[in-house]
Amino acid sequence: MILHYHKLIYLLPFALISGPFLPDLIVVLCSGFFLIETFKHKLFNYYKNNFFKIFLLFFFVINLSSFFSNDVESFKYTIGYIRYGIFTIFLFYVLKNFEEAKFYFGYSLILAFVILTIDGFIQFFTGKNVFFFELQKYNAELSYVTSFFDDEKKLGSFLSKMFPLLLISFLLIIQKLKKFQFTYFFSVLMVLSFILIFLSTERVAIFIICTFMMIVFLKSSFLLKPKIFFFTATSIILILLFYYYPSLWGKMKSVLYSTGILFPGYTDDGKVLGEYEIGKFIYSKFHHDQILGSLKVFFNNPFFGIGAKNFKNTLIGWHPHNYHAQVLSETGIFSYLILFFTFFYFLIKVVKKIFQSLNLKSEIDLYLLTSILLSLTPIPSGDFFNNWVNIMIYIPIGYYLYFNAK
Repeated sequence: MILHYHKLIYLLPFALISGPFLPDLIVVLCSGFFLIETFKHKLFNYYKNNFFKIFLLFFFVINLSSFFSNDVESFKYTIGYIRYGIFTIFLFYVLKNFEEAKFYFGYSLILAFVILTIDGFIQFFTGKNVFFFELQKYNAELSYVTSFFDDEKKLGSFLSKMFPLLLISFLLIIQKLKKFQFTYFFSVLMVLSFILIFLSTERVAIFIICTFMMIVFLKSSFLLKPKIFFFTATSIILILLFYYYPSLWGKMKSVLYSTGILFPGYTDDGKVLGEYEIGKFIYSKFHHDQILGSLKVFFNNPFFGIGAKNFKNTLIGWHPHNYHAQVLSETGIFSYLILFFTFFYFLIKVVKKIFQSLNLKSEIDLYLLTSILLSLTPIPSGDFFNNWVNIMIYIPIGYYLYFNAK
């Protein structure tokens, strides 16, 4: 049966573009069928790794949190969380036992990036994409690209989170076909994706893509060659973009304004430009207040929190917009310690890898480790229990298990 349903993963890139329902349906079907296959064919050896042991511990603790929660609805999110761990093992199994799987998934992902890039620039230059979704606007001066995501600001998040898998797909295809002229096409697609993420104005996505581009420029022996040409071309495009769209440059500087590192100045009537709060904040006044609110919730419920997805009942906000703050406040200190030490582990791994000389295998490892690390970094984020977000977090882990299987 797995000969057929494993092909569902090739649809994941396009399913993720469609919204949360289809990719979650794929994950539920694949993890459910694979769990049956696990017992039927005794595939338990694939679960005997540190990832799944830590995942099960985390799964147990967050469900313990739901047990002690005043709202039993939390179980809906914590019991269902098991699908991500099983899906990760399923992906590991598929990559290990179906040689072409990583290439077919790579082709699908590259095609998704090509289509999104073309559509995104069509929307930017004409004001509408191919489905007539309009360019979104903050105000009269600043617009942002969303492509097929329509009025949802998810384009930058999708491109930046899937970018490391795009890089890995490039490397695998180059190695397989031995046609290094493809590197020019891949490099152009990388640069265009990089620019498109800037046009999405999603600041966390911009931080993530800048991190990966910096790593590629500094460490890659295979991509963005010749590096001087692509570095110069990318820099010129960005400078022109900021010159002709100064409001976009202002949006980038708003990170420094919202934290209080830079002062935006005053309007003619003496108010702060952009209505920024005056003071030093963690990311912004909004994020600062969310984190402080999360800490108050945590101190009142230190061991098991208030239960998954219950932050919305505190009247502080829907969720804290920070994975660390959300896990701490909603599921307590025990689950947070698992998250924190996992983050710290990957931080050490990434730092060590950066200072090593890289071959193809270790370069792939660096991209995967960095992807996982950035997913765990305490920067502004979405809802920790959101299915769309979790799928993009766990796919790189499945790849990492495959490339590091003994």
